[in-house]
Amino acid sequence: MHSTAFRNLWFGQALANMGDILYIVGLISLVYNITGSAVYMTAVPLVITFSRFISSMAAPLLLNRTQMKNLIAYSQMGKTFFLCFFLLLMVLNIENVWFFLGCASIISFLDGWALPARNSYVPFLVKREELMGANGFLSTVDQTIQFSSWALGGILLSLINETNLFIVIIVLFLASTLFMMKLPVIPSTSLEVRKVWWQQLGEGWSEVRKRKGLVPVFWIYGLESISGTVWIAAVLYLYVDLQLQRGEEWWGFINSSFFVGLVLASYLIFKLHGLFSKHRHRWLPLCMVFTSSVTLVFAWNKVALLALVLSFVFGLFDQIKNVVLQTYFQESAPPEELGKIYAAQGALTTLLFGLSSVGVGLLLEVLSISMIFSLSALLLLGTLIPVMILQKNIRM
Repeated sequence: MHSTAFRNLWFGQALANMGDILYIVGLISLVYNITGSAVYMTAVPLVITFSRFISSMAAPLLLNRTQMKNLIAYSQMGKTFFLCFFLLLMVLNIENVWFFLGCASIISFLDGWALPARNSYVPFLVKREELMGANGFLSTVDQTIQFSSWALGGILLSLINETNLFIVIIVLFLASTLFMMKLPVIPSTSLEVRKVWWQQLGEGWSEVRKRKGLVPVFWIYGLESISGTVWIAAVLYLYVDLQLQRGEEWWGFINSSFFVGLVLASYLIFKLHGLFSKHRHRWLPLCMVFTSSVTLVFAWNKVALLALVLSFVFGLFDQIKNVVLQTYFQESAPPEELGKIYAAQGALTTLLFGLSSVGVGLLLEVLSISMIFSLSALLLLGTLIPVMILQKNIRM
């Protein structure tokens, strides 16, 4: 975990993550300033989600033909190029919003390769007994960057204009690209490139079917993607307004409390990874029970301070579960095939989350906020079934 290669990976990814969040802040502000329409603002996350889904589906074609190092570096270089094109449009005062949304779609498509490739790199760079600690450390960095960058983006946007903000973003991506290019070359996939392209698209799913221990993991990720839509901004905003009957600032407080729980959990796993790794078969069902129970209490709670505590506890146990699953994921398949398996997982979770977001919006027309959160709690409880199947594999 103390190697130069691992340091280049996490530092380069941290810069890229910060650039990604600042870019979304700048893009939403830019789209709103051009159109003055909330409808176009809501199109931004839809464009990003759909493009990442397509990218995840196409990832096996690239993983069969490109070294992982080059895939990450080229992704960052491509994003930097299109951000420069973004900046050029702004300097030329081009106000056609479809040009910007088109660029955003391409950038998100390129971004769809980065996370699966990064997660696949980790088992090559750290020892097996250090995997849990490495994942905890990466999660600490990711959550800290995410927690701070949204606030930083708002501050920068108020101090400098959008054009200067995009210059900062481009510098971050250039620096990230340099760190990614320093990564070592790792072995390429063992699957044959001679397969026709449509067979290659399904290689990640084929690997999951071959490794039975990964099937329950995918069930867990799928159910959680559906249940997690209750924590999106629009639903939480309504919860604060209708259930807690508080002002907009409490929406921010609840989000902050959630992220504090995530960061604390990641830090604890990083520091105590031996303890968590040894007892992970106990932690996983415990986390599912806690997240389900907390969601159910949150559903019917009307006390604002208790909502903060519940959000913190949910974030804490949700992150422990994420790191345990991530580590098991990396140990359950050959490292050279992990990229395709991660791509399949990314396609599954992105698609289900996108469809569920639309479904939750429709359900809000006929059900109360409390019922929506209660359904989420029920789905989380349902993950105990694949968890019990998975426990047998974790003990091995």
